[in-house]
Amino acid sequence: MFDVKKEAAALSAELETIYKDLHRHPEIGYDEHRTSGIIADYLRACGMEVQTGIAITGVVGTLDSGRPGKTLLIRADMDCLQVEEMTACDYRSENPGKMHACGHDAHVTMLLGAAKLLSAHRDAFRGKIKFLFEPSEESIPASMKETVRAAGYDGEGGAGFMIQQGVLEGVALALHVQPAVPAGKIQIARHEATASSDVYDIMLTGKGGHGAMPENAVDPVPAMAELITAIHMLPTREVSSMENCVISIGQVELPGSVWNVVPERAHIVGGFRTFNNDVRALLRQRIPELAEGIAKANRCTAVCTQTLGYDATINDEAMALEVSRTLENIVGEGNVILTNKPFMGSEDFGCFTQHVPGVLFWLGIGTGEDDKPLHNPYFKMDLQALPVGTACHVQNALHFLK
Repeated sequence: MFDVKKEAAALSAELETIYKDLHRHPEIGYDEHRTSGIIADYLRACGMEVQTGIAITGVVGTLDSGRPGKTLLIRADMDCLQVEEMTACDYRSENPGKMHACGHDAHVTMLLGAAKLLSAHRDAFRGKIKFLFEPSEESIPASMKETVRAAGYDGEGGAGFMIQQGVLEGVALALHVQPAVPAGKIQIARHEATASSDVYDIMLTGKGGHGAMPENAVDPVPAMAELITAIHMLPTREVSSMENCVISIGQVELPGSVWNVVPERAHIVGGFRTFNNDVRALLRQRIPELAEGIAKANRCTAVCTQTLGYDATINDEAMALEVSRTLENIVGEGNVILTNKPFMGSEDFGCFTQHVPGVLFWLGIGTGEDDKPLHNPYFKMDLQALPVGTACHVQNALHFLK
């Protein structure tokens, strides 16, 4: 067994160089051509079999120990957000309107470091490792949707697309940086890690008219108000109080209306999150039923379209316990937090855990000095965490493939 922490630390300068380059050149989902090219070249230099063009820009590097054993899949996501970076760092984004504000550049860097170390120590494990670099974890940008649909994928994030093209094998692991967790610590959910996320879009249509004569019109606003209340009641009256469930309404508008008009249409867009697929199915059924029933009662019509988003990430409990114990070798005893508290945000890694046992864990990067959250234009990565993330990947691989 080699000294994982020492060898990862020795890569610090190289990891920082890779990270800063990726951060300067962020690319949106399914357009990560530069990023995937860098990844493929690096993996080939490590002596791996490399597949490119999976799910358009996805990359998989396979490292075979040459000895029989299990397969471990380790994922990193590649895409950026369509956010204008506001930090003052000297390696800030050079691509206007694009920023790695969710740490995907760090995820790529850490996994490349792990690939380098493990390829140099094939004798330290059995079986094989698949280093998977996923495109478009943040969902499909509007500019790429036509390209993705033409390629034969009707889902959202890149995980399902890569699975559709046959990458899934063995068990799966992934890490995500998290400024809400202190640097030097790791947080792992025992079971429910991140929630599913689905979107609903409702257009209520009445009959427009003059605000002074509402009797000559059919006003969709009362229907909208009633529907907003009814949707918000679903988690408290139709879902068990033992379930984690969130419903939000994030967009309400009266298209083209002004103060003295009875509007023709009322528009509502929102989403719901849960960990239970039965609850998910119930909400997908009940929201359009409510929309249609309330619209009819108010002499309106309703059209409800829904986008099936990301699956919940459900950690395998036995694996989560193993990960928590083995990663104490990297961050020290007492610095791995095994929790029952889920995160209601969503992660495309859930698509993997719906098919195979897997674990997503949070790598702390919080410094305690005005840390900005993920997706914030001032988000800044703790560069000292790069070798820690690399060491975590290596330690997991050695543990599960021993």
